[in-house]
Amino acid sequence: MTLRPRWKLLAPAWLALGACAATAAEPAKAPDPASVEFFEKKIRPILVSNCYTCHSADTNSKGGLRVDDRNGLVDGGNSGPAVLPGNPEESLLLQAVLHEDGAPKMPPKSKLTEQELADLTQWIKDGAAWPEVPVAAVSATISKPNEKYNELKKNHWAWQPLKPPAQAPAVVDGSWPVDTIDRFILARLEKDGLAPVGDADKATLLRRLSFDLGGLPPTPDELAAFVADASPNAYEKAVDRLLASPAFGERWGRHWLDVARYAESSGASRNLPFPHAWRYRDYVIDALNKDKPYDRFLREQVAGDLLPANNDAERSENLVATGFLALGVKDVNQRFKVRYVMDNIDEQIDTVTRAVLGVTASCARCHDHKFDPVPQKDYYALAGIFKSTDLCAGLRNKMGGGGLDYYDTAMLIVDQKGGVKVDTVALEKKVVEAKKAHAEAKKAFEILRDDPKGAEPGPDGRPKRQVARQKMNRAQAAIVALSDPVATGAKVIQGVRDAKAVGDTELRIRGEAEKLGPAVPRGFLTLLELPDQAPVNPAQSGRLELANWLASPANPLTSRVMANRVWQHLIGRGIVSSVDNFGVKGDVPTHPELLDHLADRFIQGKWSVKSLVRTVVLTRTYRLSAEASSTNEAIDPANRLVWRHAPRRLDAEEIRDATLAASGALAASRPDGSFGATFKVSELRNNGPEARKLQDQARGSLHRSVYLPLLRGLTPTSLDVFDFAEQGMVTGSRSTTTVAPQALYLLNDPFVRKNSVAFAETLLARADLDDDARIRDVYLKTLGRAPSAAESDRAKGYLAEFEQAAAAEPEPQPQPTPEVKPAKPVVVAKAEDAAGAKAKPTPIIDPDQLVPEEAPVVEEIIKAKSPKAAALASFCQALFGSAEFRYIK
Repeated sequence: MTLRPRWKLLAPAWLALGACAATAAEPAKAPDPASVEFFEKKIRPILVSNCYTCHSADTNSKGGLRVDDRNGLVDGGNSGPAVLPGNPEESLLLQAVLHEDGAPKMPPKSKLTEQELADLTQWIKDGAAWPEVPVAAVSATISKPNEKYNELKKNHWAWQPLKPPAQAPAVVDGSWPVDTIDRFILARLEKDGLAPVGDADKATLLRRLSFDLGGLPPTPDELAAFVADASPNAYEKAVDRLLASPAFGERWGRHWLDVARYAESSGASRNLPFPHAWRYRDYVIDALNKDKPYDRFLREQVAGDLLPANNDAERSENLVATGFLALGVKDVNQRFKVRYVMDNIDEQIDTVTRAVLGVTASCARCHDHKFDPVPQKDYYALAGIFKSTDLCAGLRNKMGGGGLDYYDTAMLIVDQKGGVKVDTVALEKKVVEAKKAHAEAKKAFEILRDDPKGAEPGPDGRPKRQVARQKMNRAQAAIVALSDPVATGAKVIQGVRDAKAVGDTELRIRGEAEKLGPAVPRGFLTLLELPDQAPVNPAQSGRLELANWLASPANPLTSRVMANRVWQHLIGRGIVSSVDNFGVKGDVPTHPELLDHLADRFIQGKWSVKSLVRTVVLTRTYRLSAEASSTNEAIDPANRLVWRHAPRRLDAEEIRDATLAASGALAASRPDGSFGATFKVSELRNNGPEARKLQDQARGSLHRSVYLPLLRGLTPTSLDVFDFAEQGMVTGSRSTTTVAPQALYLLNDPFVRKNSVAFAETLLARADLDDDARIRDVYLKTLGRAPSAAESDRAKGYLAEFEQAAAAEPEPQPQPTPEVKPAKPVVVAKAEDAAGAKAKPTPIIDPDQLVPEEAPVVEEIIKAKSPKAAALASFCQALFGSAEFRYIK
């Protein structure tokens, strides 16, 4: 028996097809009993005896191949399909067991008998029969109506159409409301025998408004102008100024990035960078600043690649928007490709349904949802849409191996029109040189690999074999970098696109990726039947129809969820407190009529987020003070009915940005790219040099916190210590804790202390300021108010005492300054700005050449200053560490 050795040609073709992540393998269809008996008697014993040790669910499954499952054989592993039913000559399994020249030899240490080879060939030729998975019961179950679901769809408040009241409720105190929203709040308070507290003073109100809308404190000049402005529209002018500021998109864009579980690396078992994720970050910020209609915002993120575009810049922006679907956690160490694909689909379904609809649809992966009307077939109706979609995050799964093996440049979106020109001749020369260097390094390593002398230490004390391996890996990394589309000048995007082959997918029995049930037509959640609902286009993935279904004004969940998110960020608590879950196990709305009123105003306002924000902050409700009322607290201690404004601790980003703003060091510009994008696409260890470099860069950055590198598991300390968002899941509401590390950070972290020193130096540099004026300036820039007379006297006493103590200390001995070579800047170019024009590249320090701080430590810096500077720096740090700095009311 002779078979042609076609495995070399077959593997690349399959890899290209497999990258499409299109449809699952065709399940075995009603094999006749004789064929199944032949399999059980002849074929399964061969597989068990010779293959299961390395290629089954209970082993390492080398090469990503499973032979204990028909779909595993037909889908194949890293080299392509192992079995093509009906076509033994093209089946890699047969090529391997024949031990032909050039083909992988399986089993590696023995060879099958001629009879076993003949049996395998006959089995594949006859269709590769396999015992049928019992799906009849599953089919009957998923087609059976669930009466409990029907009742829930009829009765649960969240699934009902919007019902905005025809008129605002009547109130006793008709002079208090300034907007219809206020009437809803006051009517409920009066019903429960409560009364709202008084209004906040102007200074408190402007500080609250500045942080809520822009994430930054008001400047002393802004505060003075607002307090002095006695015009009736002074507050309205302040609102409009803040809405028009670029800081609005940076603040509210961060809210959406929390929901979109944005990060710049894969996380999970092997943490690999997403070098181009920052494009999605910038897209979100720009969209909020341009007040892109929310329905359009959603359509672009779910199906931007399928939307028409007026020009190249808009087309590129639409592609970048699909990063929403691509930047989730990826377990690249998952050894089975089908599981890797289905896990990523599950992550996408969970993100879309919770972020947009407040529905936990991913609970239906294994069985019908236990609480909400989401049957398992609805889950797989959505799964078919995402199964028909290429996940272009630039990564692939692979069990073990070097980090670079996970990088797949074929799974990136390349926008040649958005790139920059490069010297192709010089690039090709670099490629040739890199390949030559790799060949030499590989040869040197192979010589030492099995040589006992390879374990001997080299000049640097490390084993020669280890040094040679690292040199070989660096040479391989250089080749990978030069093969990256970025090297050719292209604009590279991490997002999604329709697969080459689209279609429905099968229900997975108990959620197990390999156990296929009946196919489920692509579609949407049946808990909402919309009048304008269009069926899935069979020629496309269905994401366009899904996007339109999500963004339809007839979809009550989309507008309710977003209106509730806006209310939560401004009032401190959502009308529905479980902002990501509107299901049966979520909270019930405290003001259901108000929620529908807000959702309806949102739609009628053409889905303008800025307009909705403006509406809420102009209400009397938003302008309430945070003062307590013992009478109200006895009835409503949690302030669910909003009788006062709830004080809140600043977010991690606000604390860091306010520190930079107060010291005068905050950079107003946006950096091009991200520091995280400069790392090679290899594993990032949370205790390795990459982690240290990221922390050093974050500590030294003067840009706003939204632009810090955000790699999963490597969160900058200034964000991590203050309850930063969970980057692996939808986070519509962050936790707020008070723990000891926060105080230690404010006491000891170099970022806080350096900014305290910078703040003090800036004040001392002004000859027109005396101690009283400096103290006043510190209070205004940190707490947003002037100090009282008692506070000013106490501060002056503290400064005098500290200065006297500092002057009594011995002079610090000068330390030799270590010779440090300056780091070479590497240019990370942003091909286009928001207007599509060429942007100037911004130098970013190469992390491989970043030198850890070896200059004098912060304590020595403070001591090196004059006693007066040391005293003032200490006072500035004391206010940075105060509760009043961290909280707004």
